[in-house]
Amino acid sequence: MKLFVTCATLSLLFSACAGQTPTTQPASEPACSTATTRPAATTAPSVDPATKKILDAMEAAGKTTKTIRADLTYRLVNTSLGDTEFRTGWVAYQSRTVVKSPTRTLTRPPMFRVHFETMRLGRGKTTTSPVDYAYDGKNLIVARAKNKVINRFQMPPGGKGANMLQLGKGPMPLPFGQKTADMVKYFVCTNRPTRATDPKDTVYLSLVPRKEHAKALSTMYIHMWISTKTWLPVKIVTRDKSKNIITSTFSKTVINGEIKQSLFTIPKPIGWKLIVQPLKQGQNIRP
Repeated sequence: MKLFVTCATLSLLFSACAGQTPTTQPASEPACSTATTRPAATTAPSVDPATKKILDAMEAAGKTTKTIRADLTYRLVNTSLGDTEFRTGWVAYQSRTVVKSPTRTLTRPPMFRVHFETMRLGRGKTTTSPVDYAYDGKNLIVARAKNKVINRFQMPPGGKGANMLQLGKGPMPLPFGQKTADMVKYFVCTNRPTRATDPKDTVYLSLVPRKEHAKALSTMYIHMWISTKTWLPVKIVTRDKSKNIITSTFSKTVINGEIKQSLFTIPKPIGWKLIVQPLKQGQNIRP
């Protein structure tokens, strides 16, 4: 299984990531000339009004959504080998928060936790196979109960950990709280009329990486079905560059409920092995 989110399918719901603003430097002025060369104008990528309305509604929902907790199903199909993997569990998310005290103001970055409890390979038997992913704003922790191993991936320097929840850049697709400007910058965004096979009370959104960003993103496409009641994704289908098609569904979603901070950390149990290593940009992680 890949962490998008494989931190390109789940990260699916609430990041407050901001894309870098492109800048164009003016050309050097030729010698013996008084002419001034102006910077080349940059044109923002276009998006049709109906699609932009959906993106704006998602961004607005992200601004008022402080926490999310939902049941999760995850299905991976390897189109080359025909292998399938099905997991069930839950996901929790907390948006960026500001904590003030008499002496200082502390800003906590967005955090998430994904817990998979069961697993089924192909047509085999469903087994209990706990795997946890937790991001506390500083480290991405992956805990595999089967092997009794905890991997602690440290964020790259320079604040690049902010990309952990950005679609197509983090290790797991969690599209909560995405910004319209970021979505349009990195993806060709389109929608279509509702079909009878779509989940109830949803609108469809297709995201295909723009040519200039395709190499840097970990996904080939993202299909999302967005609830028209909460404007949060209820189903996401992605295809990564390893020819895996990943379908994630969210149900029994609780918005702005209480979530303890301890949920986003995973302490090392006695007898488990701890491996600490840097997280490379765009790195995919398998359990």
